[in-house]
Amino acid sequence: MHNTEKIPIPAHLKWKEFRIRILPFIVFLGVASVVAWLWKEQTDAATMTGRVVGVQAEVRSPQPGLVSEVLVQPFDFIATGDPIGRVITTDPKIIEAELAVVLAEIELIRITRDPLSGQQRNLINYESMHIDLMENRARLGIAEIRREEARREYERLARLLENNLTSQEMYDRAETEFSALKKEAEVISTLVERLEQRLDDLNLEDVFEQWKQEDPTLAAIEVQRRRIDQIKAEMMPVVLYAPIGGQISNVFKSNGEYVERGDTILQIRTANPDYILAYVRHPAHVMPEPGTEVLVRKQGRDRIQATMYISEVGVHMETEEQLAGLFPNQPYETIGIPVRVEISEDIGLMPGERVEMRLKY
Repeated sequence: MHNTEKIPIPAHLKWKEFRIRILPFIVFLGVASVVAWLWKEQTDAATMTGRVVGVQAEVRSPQPGLVSEVLVQPFDFIATGDPIGRVITTDPKIIEAELAVVLAEIELIRITRDPLSGQQRNLINYESMHIDLMENRARLGIAEIRREEARREYERLARLLENNLTSQEMYDRAETEFSALKKEAEVISTLVERLEQRLDDLNLEDVFEQWKQEDPTLAAIEVQRRRIDQIKAEMMPVVLYAPIGGQISNVFKSNGEYVERGDTILQIRTANPDYILAYVRHPAHVMPEPGTEVLVRKQGRDRIQATMYISEVGVHMETEEQLAGLFPNQPYETIGIPVRVEISEDIGLMPGERVEMRLKY
């Protein structure tokens, strides 16, 4: 009679058998489950690519001219309506020449006046003061033009001297010239103010009425006054104002640089996102429509996500570099349907940021 009692297997042999045959299978199942979860969470969302768009504006020159002053620098924050630059749209040499012509014509008026006598002596003096005023206003315009040119040259040499790109002698010469022209403009401006004050203080209403009715010189002086006002208006630089509030991202033109009409001087960008421009990769399994929900996911470690919706759909497919970056191994040209996705939830998006997206069927 045979003994059927099983021979006991030592515990260390059972553990060895478990490690060799069963444990690898359990590890394989665990790794496969983790890989499947990661694939679903990380890869499944990348069926669309999008870029967060913020409002931006380019400030352009309205006319050909010279950039006299840029008041901002990159990374400066500004508000809507803030002055950000000035452009001189008329050549200062042309303005100076026009004022010189006005001076010559005023001098001609002075020389060709018919002498008056007796009861018209006050009228002669009153007329002479007006001619002096017009002449000095023209001289003031020329002095201001020369002063501004000297100021720009002085500031330019000051910046060059800081970087050791010019000599101290040239800088001192420019500083002296600017100071002299500045003083000259101040003296003429004071003289103009005094002449205007004296004319205001004179009580010659009857004489002035007689002058208007009988003296043709008034018409000539009035013409010159209006010409000087027009020339002074042309002298004033065009002030550029910020169309939107935000941060200065780029400054393309510097002080003293010539610009054509429509040249971009600087660029402004807002810090707040406006919408997401996305592309549904071709071939699209489901055609996107306005109102379709989209899962938007930020790139990065946290991978914050939110459900948003499509507000607009493009009418034709476009080639997009972002699609090529998302699917680099695709052998043919990458195209997609452009869609606009409204940002309905704040998940910390920044303008220019790329996001991963997936249509929610």
